[in-house]
Amino acid sequence: MSSPKLSIVVPVYNVSEYLPKCINTLTNQSLEDIEIILVNDASPDPEDDTICTFFSKKDDRVKYITHQENRGLGGARNTGIKAATSNYVGFVDSDDWVELDMFEKLFQAIQLKDADVSQCYFIEHKGAISNVRKLKRFRKRRDILNATNVLFWNKLFRKDLFTKNDIYFPEKHTLEDLATMPRLLYHVDSMAQVKEPLYHYIVTRPGALTANYDRIFSDHSVVFNIIKEFMEDQQVWERDQIFFEKRVLKSLIHDVSRFAQDDLFTEREKMEVLSSHLHKTLNFLENPEKIRTESIEEAEQTLKNYKWRLEAKTLLKVV
Repeated sequence: MSSPKLSIVVPVYNVSEYLPKCINTLTNQSLEDIEIILVNDASPDPEDDTICTFFSKKDDRVKYITHQENRGLGGARNTGIKAATSNYVGFVDSDDWVELDMFEKLFQAIQLKDADVSQCYFIEHKGAISNVRKLKRFRKRRDILNATNVLFWNKLFRKDLFTKNDIYFPEKHTLEDLATMPRLLYHVDSMAQVKEPLYHYIVTRPGALTANYDRIFSDHSVVFNIIKEFMEDQQVWERDQIFFEKRVLKSLIHDVSRFAQDDLFTEREKMEVLSSHLHKTLNFLENPEKIRTESIEEAEQTLKNYKWRLEAKTLLKVV
């Protein structure tokens, strides 16, 4: 029996309200020769198990794997990669859904270009507001760390990018995409682009990790240390340190700006989070004293100022 054309990994944790819609959009893909790997990450919601069991019995393309202990989103994805039997792997978060021709178009694009990765635009849903998010085309360049976005769920990958290079997601940490994509990009030569919004991403939901700012800011230093150690192992740290700083700043500005605009937290609560964690991440910058943190607005503005100055320096190094 031949292997499926591609494998789709779906981590499952406390998502029974959203899960049936997600899986239905996968089992009804226009590209039928696929496998769908559901990884139950020790979910406390018994309905998650009921739903996964139902779909695995209904459709023999659905594999159902359960963790005895919670390993986080990264751990569930790693399990899925290792269980995948095809040469290509994609990832879908279980509270999102996809267009029914998404994986056919991503597969056609990656095959046509003989690329390492293919990606598509996506639709961002925030309450009643929906916006199409277009993405810049990947371009192989000296600044490989910032050559594309760090999203995993709108892409299709050659599986051996992970297995051959021994690159996997960190477990039990948030920001697993950020910790993994920059490392993976050092092994990516080409990326195909599908200029259509095929993935539906829910920005926030109750209990979602993206809303847990304390964990996010705590994990910044963890994931950047993972990237730094990788760069040192690959002997590119001295050459690419300036691009690493740029990656740190992009992420910090994104998260600080989003936190500053979140009305669910008081200014005092915001500053308590930043005071507890931000200094650890700023130490990855060459001149951390340039960032002032008397208020979240000041932190945001001085981070942006630092990034503008760094951009001028990187322009002289990018080939």
